[in-house]
Amino acid sequence: MLIKIYNLQNGKRIREFIYLDKALKTLKTKREPSNYHVNERPWYKKALQTSIPVRTAPYRFSNLDREGITYAKRVPGTQTVLALDYTLGSIDKMLNALKVLKTGEIYLYGEHGRLIAASGEKQSKINTILQQMLTNKEVDTVIRAEDKNATAYYLILIPLGKSMGEQSYLGISVEESEMHAPYIKTIYYALGIAFILLLIFLLLTHFLSGQIVKPVKALMAENEQIKNRNFAAVKPIETNIIEFCELSASQIRMSKSIQHYQKEMELLLDAFIILIADAIDAKSAYTGSHCKKVPVIAEMIAEEAQKSSEGIFSDFCFDTQEALETFKRAAWLHDCGKIITPEYVVDKSTKLETIYNRIHEIRTRFEVLWRDIEIAYYQKILEGEEQADASAWMQQEHNRLLDEFAFIASCNLGSEYMEEDAVVRIEQIAQQTWLRHFDDRLGLSDEELERYPDTTVPLPATAYLLEDRPEHLIPRIGFDKDAFEADGFNMEVPTYLYNRGERYNLCIKKGTLTEEERFKINEHIIMTIKMLERLPFPDTMKSIPTIAGEHHEKMDGTGYPRRKKKEEMSIPSRILAIADIFEALTASDRPYKKAKTLSEALHIMHKMKKENHIDPDLFDLFIKKKIYLTYAKLHLSEEQIDEVDETSLLDLS
Repeated sequence: MLIKIYNLQNGKRIREFIYLDKALKTLKTKREPSNYHVNERPWYKKALQTSIPVRTAPYRFSNLDREGITYAKRVPGTQTVLALDYTLGSIDKMLNALKVLKTGEIYLYGEHGRLIAASGEKQSKINTILQQMLTNKEVDTVIRAEDKNATAYYLILIPLGKSMGEQSYLGISVEESEMHAPYIKTIYYALGIAFILLLIFLLLTHFLSGQIVKPVKALMAENEQIKNRNFAAVKPIETNIIEFCELSASQIRMSKSIQHYQKEMELLLDAFIILIADAIDAKSAYTGSHCKKVPVIAEMIAEEAQKSSEGIFSDFCFDTQEALETFKRAAWLHDCGKIITPEYVVDKSTKLETIYNRIHEIRTRFEVLWRDIEIAYYQKILEGEEQADASAWMQQEHNRLLDEFAFIASCNLGSEYMEEDAVVRIEQIAQQTWLRHFDDRLGLSDEELERYPDTTVPLPATAYLLEDRPEHLIPRIGFDKDAFEADGFNMEVPTYLYNRGERYNLCIKKGTLTEEERFKINEHIIMTIKMLERLPFPDTMKSIPTIAGEHHEKMDGTGYPRRKKKEEMSIPSRILAIADIFEALTASDRPYKKAKTLSEALHIMHKMKKENHIDPDLFDLFIKKKIYLTYAKLHLSEEQIDEVDETSLLDLS
């Protein structure tokens, strides 16, 4: 339909409607009066004033009775204005045709947020959000929002420029999912390719790593052999990787070097152990070659115990060569604590002996009394007594002194047991006095003077023939009872370190040692334990202090230093106890005793077995396997090797 409005000659305005077909041929014409003047329309006036297109606000088209907008533009160089009317519905359709994405919507807004046209639903939440963005002047900015169905959208406002002074805006929305769709597809595609490449890479890596890991594990296995000191088991690995071959060769060289160094250290350790044992044996003739011979006996017993499958020996063996070497070293070191035992205590052959034999002091006092008797003899004669009577008296007193000194001297030698009447006689003899004219504090060290009483006796002073004086008591310094017991030691510790009282020593009931001196000798085992526990032995040698420190324990718990019972001691410890006793009984290099024969020594040990002092199973093994005889043929004299009744020793008769 074409509408023409023009003036007639009579001044009337006519509006003519021309209807056209598709080929633009006139189908029908209709005329009617009109008062419409185009040059009075606002868009016409505005278009004449500018060279750019102008747009009206929406208004109702009278001929269509629909809302629409008009676009107008002046033809350059003329007063002619070209105008186009669009209904809002047609704009809606145009915007809908412009949609690129399925979920995309386009909105056309005026300056004040009025919606002019939309490709979609005009009353949607998206429209509300876009209008709010327009109010907030949020233009050229993409935001994310959700509609009433919680569907996410991306939104943007784009300014279109001004028409007739009014700014227009184009609002665009699209669903987030559709916006992401092409990218997600690309991402999935890329991920798929990456996954395939990764899978190929993993398979390749697995194959290649296998070629590397296999020799690495082989190297680790060889390294474990070195760690466990199985040096002979270290072998070269098979691999095509040159670096690993070189590393394996280096590992083998290192293994041999460590093995060589370890052997040198073991030789040094054993030499040092033997050095200590030799020093202890050489220290005193009273210990002889004890430290050398005990390991020999102990090794013989241990070897037979490992071979035996009877009784307690069925499960006994040294698991490794190192365990056996540890036992041997413990045997060599079993008396290392004797290095601190004073020689004059170990070598004490008489009761009055300290660093020297104090019988000489006693004899000198008898000499003084002898002369006192002679002086008294002459005094009797001067006083008028008959010479014969005085001479008889002097002879009688001299004979008494000779007899008393001989008795004292015999008591000094010690015996298996001193009778009580001998103790009483010593106390009687001791009550005799002599006159001392010299100060007994002169020529003494400060340490000796500290043991003397604070008070002094005026000279000349009366002194007893035999005395137990305060200065004879040597205090025990630095002893910590709590620490002693905390270390597990269970021994009676004498109050004094030494008691050198003359009567006290002469009255020793058995042997030559006082209680204090016997503890000092027994203390060697405590020092053995302490010395060995201070050494940083490797794990394979950790048992050395225990084995070496238990050879004086007894199966019934009456031994020392910790009063352990049989079940608390290992078989190696019990073996060492028997070896120690047998060597001590059969030793022929001790000046203080005569060497015992085999039968005598084994009879004593049999008694110790019956009293549950030594392990009966080990003693029986010692007899059955004739270990005693094998040792005797190598180390005892022919005179000591006599007939042994094994039947009685094994309690078979």
